[in-house]
Amino acid sequence: MDDLTLLRSLRDDVAEPDAVRLAPAYLKLETAIHAAEKTPASRAPRRRHPIRWAAVGLTAAAAVAAAVVVGGVLAPPHPESASAATVLRKAAAEAITYSDPEAGPGQYLKFHIRADWVGHQGRADGTISRMPSNIQNVDVYIPSDTNADWALYRDWEHGETGDGDFETETIHAPRGEFYGGPWARQDLSAIPTGSGAETLAYFDAQYQGGSASRDEDNFVRITDILRYYPVPAALRARMFEALALIPGTTSTDGIANLDGRVGVAIGRNEPQRSGERQEIIIDPDTGQVIGERRFYPAGTVSAGEEQTTLTAMSTTVVDTVPPATTPARDENG
Repeated sequence: MDDLTLLRSLRDDVAEPDAVRLAPAYLKLETAIHAAEKTPASRAPRRRHPIRWAAVGLTAAAAVAAAVVVGGVLAPPHPESASAATVLRKAAAEAITYSDPEAGPGQYLKFHIRADWVGHQGRADGTISRMPSNIQNVDVYIPSDTNADWALYRDWEHGETGDGDFETETIHAPRGEFYGGPWARQDLSAIPTGSGAETLAYFDAQYQGGSASRDEDNFVRITDILRYYPVPAALRARMFEALALIPGTTSTDGIANLDGRVGVAIGRNEPQRSGERQEIIIDPDTGQVIGERRFYPAGTVSAGEEQTTLTAMSTTVVDTVPPATTPARDENG
């Protein structure tokens, strides 16, 4: 019997510990972390950010869900979840030490998204099939003075049948209000950054019954921001830590974005969505979000076949923006 099988068999006979019983294990872990940090190493020291185990705002049951204690050893209940947590915490630490691009006076932060999003077309016989690959580009230009004019460039294939005719537009609007509201729908300054638990609690408090589950709603709210906005490093790190706390979050190594850049895909399979999986792809060595991937198993969409959609993302600093071709408009048009 291997160690993992033994651990699983032991769990059937061990009562789930409460927060009081977990406390000594947490203390031992924190002590070990601090001791390791003080141990001399042969390589140059790097800035470390110890794992925060305090479940601020969470119930004792939620804390128990994060780990079980067997024979005085702190062990994760789900190996895949533990792997995702390890990757996300490493990415969080790297995000802090990595130098994000920063726009100076008169410059713009350019957030580029290149995407192959799913499109379908109906046929005369009533069947539905996936359209040919439809590569789209979205560029958001954020000025150093965020109250000044932003710019949005986007192109997409015209028509529901994918006839190959592409439309493009560039919109200028103060504060990024291209369609009647800010591009970043979430006020980033309102998100707490004291710990990943605090960040997760903030999003969890916004739940209003949508999505297939509360966990899915939290995951989507966080990753939606990471997918469409260049989140500053300090906040991005806490978002990664928050994702690590969401049940069902797993990681898949060696996943390429649409441009072929390889990273780790962080996602979750929502039990109530028949195996559909939504992921962000991160570079764990820099803490940068480099793309997203969505997987639809065969039979879960109207077209029937298995499908995967991909994007690629990058952030650079530029001095100019393309001229406006289309006026800003409200959300309805």
